[in-house]
Amino acid sequence: MRNVTRLRTHKDRLQEDQADLLKQALLPFAETSPAMRDAVGRLYVQIKNLTTPDPGTTEPFVMIRPAQNAAVVDWLEANSKRPMKAMRVWALLFDHLMPHTGQIMLTREEISEAIGIRADDVSQIMNELVKFGAIFSERERVEGLRGPGLVRYYMNRHVAEVGSRATQEELALIPKPGTKLEIVQGGKR
Repeated sequence: MRNVTRLRTHKDRLQEDQADLLKQALLPFAETSPAMRDAVGRLYVQIKNLTTPDPGTTEPFVMIRPAQNAAVVDWLEANSKRPMKAMRVWALLFDHLMPHTGQIMLTREEISEAIGIRADDVSQIMNELVKFGAIFSERERVEGLRGPGLVRYYMNRHVAEVGSRATQEELALIPKPGTKLEIVQGGKR
């Protein structure tokens, strides 16, 4: 039996090579400050979304059991104030996860624009997902700003596992979330 290989043009190879170089150049900046870590994460995810590296490179992946996804969708349908929009938000999150940490690399304004709802509605939907346990949030104090700080959202690793085919050096540079996750019981039928 023969293997099927994806046809890659010279332009594709150049774009993928340039994207890999750019991702490598960005990783050291992730350790400089929380703001830079956030910026690097956003750029990393955008570069990943614009290119499709070959297997064995730093392409992230998400593993989710169909039953877990169905439990979240069923819960949103039954409990969300905007079930259809909430399901669209849930689906959107998977394309914007930081490899190996599961951090959701979208602002509420970016989600709002992508889905076509108000930013306040995005906050409400994200809080519904936190309440159910599909995602979790952390607050990060920002020097010079008043209030509780920025909220960061992460995929609950018991719902969907985010991974990467990154090298050990790359993995060492990617920040890990600080809060330990607990198993959340939810979505039982």
